[in-house]
Amino acid sequence: MTSRPATGWLIAFVLFLAVMTPASALYAQRGQDATKPNNAFYLGFGPLYAGEYSEALNVFDNVSSSALVSANGRWVDSICYATMKGECYYHMGANAKALEQYNAAVLLYIQHSDWLMRISTDTVVAIGPVTTDPRTSITWGPSARTTAIGKFPDTMLSLQGNSNAENQAVLNKGGTFMSQQYHPVRVGEIARCLALAISRRRQLLGPLGESDPINKNLISALSRRSAPPNHWLGVWVELQLGLAYATAGKLQEAIPAIQRNLTIGGQYDHPLTAIGLMTLGRLALEQKNLEAAETYFAEATFPAIAFGQYDVAAEAFAELGSVQMVSKPNLVSKQLATAAAWRNFGKYNVLKASVMIALAEHYSCAGDPVKAGAALNEARRSMTRNDMSTSRIGARYAYQLALMEYQRGNMIAGSAALNDAVKIQRVASPRIFQTILTNEWFAAGVLTERGAQLLYDNLLREPTDSDWATDPLDTITYQLTPNSIALERWFYSALERKQPELALEIADRIRRIRYFATLPLGGREMALRWILDSPETSLTTDARLQRQDLLTKYPVLKTALDKADEIRGQLKELPAQAIEKEQFIEQEKLVQQLAETVAVMETKLGEVALRRDRSTFLFPPLRTTKELREKMPEKQVVLAFFNSTGGVFAFLFTKEDYVYWKVENPNALKKEVVELFRSMGLLKKDGPIDVETLKDEAWKANSAKLLTTLMPTLKPTFFDNYDELVVVPDGPIWYVPFEMLQMDDGAGGSVSLTDKIRIRYAPLASLSVPEIDKRRRPLLSAIVSGRLYVRDDAEATDHYYKQLEPAFAASARLDKKTPGPTSLLGKTWDNLVVMDDMEDIEYLPYGWSLAQIDKGKPGSDLGSWFPLPLETPQAIYLPGFHTAAEESLKRGGNGDEIFAAVMGTFSGGTQTLALSRWHSGGDAAIRMTAGIGARIDQMPASQAWQEAIAEVRNSPLDAAHEPRVRVLGELKAPEKADHPFFWADMMLIDTGIVPVEEDSP
Repeated sequence: MTSRPATGWLIAFVLFLAVMTPASALYAQRGQDATKPNNAFYLGFGPLYAGEYSEALNVFDNVSSSALVSANGRWVDSICYATMKGECYYHMGANAKALEQYNAAVLLYIQHSDWLMRISTDTVVAIGPVTTDPRTSITWGPSARTTAIGKFPDTMLSLQGNSNAENQAVLNKGGTFMSQQYHPVRVGEIARCLALAISRRRQLLGPLGESDPINKNLISALSRRSAPPNHWLGVWVELQLGLAYATAGKLQEAIPAIQRNLTIGGQYDHPLTAIGLMTLGRLALEQKNLEAAETYFAEATFPAIAFGQYDVAAEAFAELGSVQMVSKPNLVSKQLATAAAWRNFGKYNVLKASVMIALAEHYSCAGDPVKAGAALNEARRSMTRNDMSTSRIGARYAYQLALMEYQRGNMIAGSAALNDAVKIQRVASPRIFQTILTNEWFAAGVLTERGAQLLYDNLLREPTDSDWATDPLDTITYQLTPNSIALERWFYSALERKQPELALEIADRIRRIRYFATLPLGGREMALRWILDSPETSLTTDARLQRQDLLTKYPVLKTALDKADEIRGQLKELPAQAIEKEQFIEQEKLVQQLAETVAVMETKLGEVALRRDRSTFLFPPLRTTKELREKMPEKQVVLAFFNSTGGVFAFLFTKEDYVYWKVENPNALKKEVVELFRSMGLLKKDGPIDVETLKDEAWKANSAKLLTTLMPTLKPTFFDNYDELVVVPDGPIWYVPFEMLQMDDGAGGSVSLTDKIRIRYAPLASLSVPEIDKRRRPLLSAIVSGRLYVRDDAEATDHYYKQLEPAFAASARLDKKTPGPTSLLGKTWDNLVVMDDMEDIEYLPYGWSLAQIDKGKPGSDLGSWFPLPLETPQAIYLPGFHTAAEESLKRGGNGDEIFAAVMGTFSGGTQTLALSRWHSGGDAAIRMTAGIGARIDQMPASQAWQEAIAEVRNSPLDAAHEPRVRVLGELKAPEKADHPFFWADMMLIDTGIVPVEEDSP
């Protein structure tokens, strides 16, 4: 009540009543239901353990209205309501809502950190063992810890209200008058819930825990060790402090504190013991101490069961099974097998499902899909008619179901189950949540620039061996879910800290992450393919060991790879296009055998990809700027761009030096690209180009303006000191034809960039230098002879083929039905030239046909080239490719179609890709293709490209075979093909690989 003026005798009487009312009398007046938390609180645990998370949440939410509330707000009993609501949200995968509740629980403790000092310990008897030990029913024991289960009082009395002195001050100065009363309090449950909230916050915050301001305040509050002196209640405070230290990353303080306080008096396990053991297990796992982690998780099951903490027991079994999969591969866990036979599961569906899911993985890994299926069926029965199927445990179930289906060879069912698992995990993933939190904290100023960069370095890292070993589902999910905001802020943080070399590396990493996100399983399968089948010379020592481990562990892969090589050898002995019927039949037979062998490999690979085996991402290679510059030739310069929402950044570097800048007006950049294309007549896909346009030189001024925007301080003599320019485009810069850009020639005129320096492109800076030393001599060049322009007739097709055929070694014309998918036949080709109008590239990223001759048929799309054996032609020429450039980006265009084409072909081992930005569709495009094909085996690709461009520019224009050129009125077609429409349409993407040197006579 609010104080008012009162006479002295009234004040004295009120204080006398407050002090003299017996605690027992107040206890009786309030009744048993006055206990905090009350009995209704425990009604939520039944549905929680049964997996009815929504129902449990309603119970805990409703019962929170019975919380003890004073003028100072809620008291510590609300720690229980907040924590258990957080648990419901946590299991449902709602990380943000769960953290909000855990934060509320911790903040309540910080506000009332002296709450244990108000506990009356006079009537509490000494702790002894329980009469009946619940552990006697356990089938997977016994525990290795020689401790007993302590018998703790259900309630204790807590003195609430102001002291005499405090109430006197209220009466004199104003405030809230509160008489002192004893409340029955479930001290153990409050302490347990606080410990649980602290440990969950560590799981959700991960590396952010070190910067978390709430946890810092929590450590300060717990460090005061507010508990009755020399009383066992202090053990709980010490253990909670250890958990808070663990959240802060202070492991030297955390581990001893938790270990010391797992028991009361070194004898009795208590309600916080299981939580402490679980945290120690997770810490040991993070430190790669598998033996200790296994012991802690196994031991956590005993006090968890003894104190009825079936949710903790469920997690302990899941963690135990995970660790044993790494420490004892191919062995079925005895603890899981015996726990599965436990008769006391009752309605504890979460515990039963968790055990069965973990056991299913063990059976699956041991090569027994029948028992794995039986275990998963048991888990499924436990998950019906409740919320578990869409919860964290539901993601685990779906993932193990996918693994089992892959193991059975059922790829369709496996893929469907995997999609279900990833869908749930995207919401529940702690790492994705931590990345989002990092963005929010950085924007709010909670994190410094350095702190944010360190977190991004951690969270956006390459998958590690530990990631695959401990949580392959979360690792795959993270790979499939690039956080563009975090990626860009990671990049910006490096620039703001004046680390441009690191920023360049991060830009490359971001491009890799974007690429991985377009691949099945976030690139996991592709990584395994490169480990298993990339050239031996490109493997690191660790990658060789990974290959050896995989082939030893999964011998079916080695057998199939050897078989595939044998079949490919037989196919190479036959003509690329059969001449006789018997040859076609033999090809069909061999291709079918190869298809069956590939299916065996890919089915097994799908299974392996979901397992815990490690796999380094070899492609695209990841290089530091220092490593990249060390591999660069002396006279090479790399110009790498990074397109972000905050602008376009450029990095220019050589072997000795580097500089970076931001494009001042990125919004104008795209407009300038459009203006350039319009001045060249690129208005409509395959639309006519008037002769008048070809004679107009407006493109020169527009291209000079564009070059100045991209390289504002470029001097006329800069490229005089270099032989080769490697451009790493990004975003709309993929459309920019650098070859034709005009630069000052130093004498008042301008010159095309290709006249100054050789030019090639790379999708990443790391791919600007070759991984393989030498280009192998081509043994077969497949030339797909179709219609380069939609209205080409047979005469035009023959005319073009006759130009191409002599330019490519061992060329073979493909213009008839193929005996099988080109994705399989193509594994025998060294060069692929596609003389065809590619009209299906809208099926991005990998649904368009690479070879075109079997377009629309199974096995023709680019994605079908990915499976083992890892082999795409070393050089591919696509003069009929279409991009948004041909319509001046009228329908939009962000460069994705080019980036996807490049990465998709290079992922199979291709070293050189020439494709058209716009489809000129005639004789010049064919001569450009033939020009590089005739030279590339004798010189670097960029040199061959430069010479081919010069040759076409100086040659007569064959207007009769340029279907897009339109002659109106008395105007005549240009005499030469000097206009960039004819020679700047194609771009050369190349790793810088050089030809094999000819043997000395």
